[in-house]
Amino acid sequence: MADNKAQELAEQEDYPEVIQRLRKYYDEFSEVSIDELSELYHDDVTFIDPIHHVQGLDDLKSYFKGTMDGVKQCHFAFTEWAQNEQQFFVNWQMRLQHPKLADGQEIVVPGVSHLEFEDDKIIHQRDYYDLGAMIYEHVTLLGYVINKIKARMVP
Repeated sequence: MADNKAQELAEQEDYPEVIQRLRKYYDEFSEVSIDELSELYHDDVTFIDPIHHVQGLDDLKSYFKGTMDGVKQCHFAFTEWAQNEQQFFVNWQMRLQHPKLADGQEIVVPGVSHLEFEDDKIIHQRDYYDLGAMIYEHVTLLGYVINKIKARMVP
């Protein structure tokens, strides 16, 4: 595991500085200080994901505090990125443990973020991921129903 971490850190040196900051911040997301968001995000940030749409840094802080409530562990591994002037696209894999999901077992959810920057901070972030794979399929009764529906869709 230590060798993988060292290799991942060495590969980060090839990333633009702002993506390195993003990776560092989200590396162990369950342990981050919400107050440190101001080092990465613009005061007027727009943040959109399948759960919520927030406007402004204070709302983003509140949203992250709420989503991290009860989370045992949350780690983001960034795999690839692409840049087009001030826009970035970053592929990631989230590894999440929450006592109310999947009996507390780790859930792995792939996703991608579209990022726009202003004043060297993120002004717009839109995350794309499968909310069902993250939450719905891991709630006991709801997960059972979703899995039955999926099974019926496959011939």
